[in-house]
Amino acid sequence: MSMPARAAEHSRKQQLLEAFFLPDLCNTRAILYLLAVSEGLVMILTLMESTLEAFSMQRFGLVSLFVQWVALISVALLCQLRRLLVGLQVLTASLLALLLVQLVTLAVGLMADWLWPSLAYDTDWLWLGRNALVSALVTALALRYFYVQSQWRMQAQAELRARLAALQANIRPHFFFNTLNTVAALIVTDPDKAETMLLDLAQLFRVVLNGDDQPSTLAQEVELGQRYLDIERTRLGERLRVEWQLPEPMPDVVLPSLVLQPLLENAIYHGVQPMRQGGWVRVNARQLSPRQLCIEVTNARPEKPTARGNGIAQQNIGARLAAMFGDDARLQIHETPEQYQVRLLVPVAA
Repeated sequence: MSMPARAAEHSRKQQLLEAFFLPDLCNTRAILYLLAVSEGLVMILTLMESTLEAFSMQRFGLVSLFVQWVALISVALLCQLRRLLVGLQVLTASLLALLLVQLVTLAVGLMADWLWPSLAYDTDWLWLGRNALVSALVTALALRYFYVQSQWRMQAQAELRARLAALQANIRPHFFFNTLNTVAALIVTDPDKAETMLLDLAQLFRVVLNGDDQPSTLAQEVELGQRYLDIERTRLGERLRVEWQLPEPMPDVVLPSLVLQPLLENAIYHGVQPMRQGGWVRVNARQLSPRQLCIEVTNARPEKPTARGNGIAQQNIGARLAAMFGDDARLQIHETPEQYQVRLLVPVAA
């Protein structure tokens, strides 16, 4: 399977997982939150059965042990089965999840009766039925909460994608005007170079005006960035010096489309162009670990910086990275009086 096909397949699976109402429970934060909620439930159940004066630490410990076993085993199983449940209808997936928790509750209850017959409650089916009823009510409330949260998240992401689509089309018109003016000047003196610039500009237009925000790859982003820099190098001449530091072979990285070109445009517009003697732009991509890639765009800064931009391009890129990768991707800015650097940290496909 080619890299674009893998990128599209990865994006499709990622969208299904993001749209699924059952959250990803395979992380430390979710487990800690589950333990805290479970202990709160144990405290409520214990206080409902006895007054505060008759509170028994032994009974609290037994109930806590029972509830924590049920919760942890259920979460572990749901974590492993989430990718199988994601293709089902919401009602079907909810019923299967509820049934799974009920089976875990029954199994842990039977194990408790077998291991601690003298310390447990009344070791009979009435006790097991009460546990199942409480477990079903709590699980149903949790599933309903997850469903409402997923609907709210999907609505927020739809609004975010609409806003990002508008931002993606908001490319500075001065770049296109300058490019067309350069092409007009080259038509007479160097028609071949003018034709090459128009082809590069057409390729850039094709990506910029692509409204569905299809995923891209690092190789595609690098190729688009090189086309853009070829246009700017024709316009700025020797004033623009570019250095590429890329790994070989190119890592299998899925990215939102049009994340590198706006950073290069910012580097030239705010860094190289205001400097009379010109300046440099360096693009560096390297793997920090087997599962994380770092992409850096660094440019020289003029001694007297021009007016700062409004940061729309960087906000756009940061928002689209967050929408695709969540907390696994970050945009960082490092600046000194001599240079300005934007760093993208993105996950590498497993």
